[in-house]
Amino acid sequence: MFLDISTLVFAAGVGAGAGLVIHGLVRARRLRKLGFTTREMVSKEDFYRKLAKITVEKLPQEVSFKPIDSHAWSKDSEYARASAALEGLGFERQSVFLASPQKWVVEIWLSKNDGLFAAILDCSPGGVHTEVVVEYKDGSTVSFENTSECGQQHLKNYNWIHCGSITPDKLLHRALQDRRPDHIGHMQLADCLRAYERAVNENLSWRRRIGYTPDEIKRLHERARRARSLLTKLS
Repeated sequence: MFLDISTLVFAAGVGAGAGLVIHGLVRARRLRKLGFTTREMVSKEDFYRKLAKITVEKLPQEVSFKPIDSHAWSKDSEYARASAALEGLGFERQSVFLASPQKWVVEIWLSKNDGLFAAILDCSPGGVHTEVVVEYKDGSTVSFENTSECGQQHLKNYNWIHCGSITPDKLLHRALQDRRPDHIGHMQLADCLRAYERAVNENLSWRRRIGYTPDEIKRLHERARRARSLLTKLS
């Protein structure tokens, strides 16, 4: 799971084609509404410092997960491959949940292996990806996901490890290989949801305390821009 700032970055009007006059005018108007000064709009360092501050201010206080009956996955073929792979590995499909107020979706899959479960997520702009999550007796979690490095710091006790574009069987292998002996026992749906919700909200609380660095925001912005560019090419 990643706490994506792409919506905020898009609202700020930063994107391809910014050199066009009309786009530049719209961009400046949007940035000024967000409180950017002229200096902050022309200096990259000041721009990312300001955007880091605004991003923290716009983080939700808490994310809750509500069950939904169905979801139209943004990449049907990718979801089909992920779900088939998890079924082949012995995972059991459970419910789909909408994360609010951020509006991303997570589908929980139970495992026969103690202390872990899988999830398929649908998050803008990255689309569909898979995670294998391990929970330990102290309540901490580690999530192994088939995404590229996000350029963010992570809270040590609730960590996300970006394993690159690998298949769910390799994610499971990585999770089992790295799993410590103090993992919890067999997990039911309520256990998985509790662990996932706690990890997300502990990270939110921690991020509000430490903020974002300009370098983190720059890397997140570039990652979101690449993801949007790829989605445009595939559409």
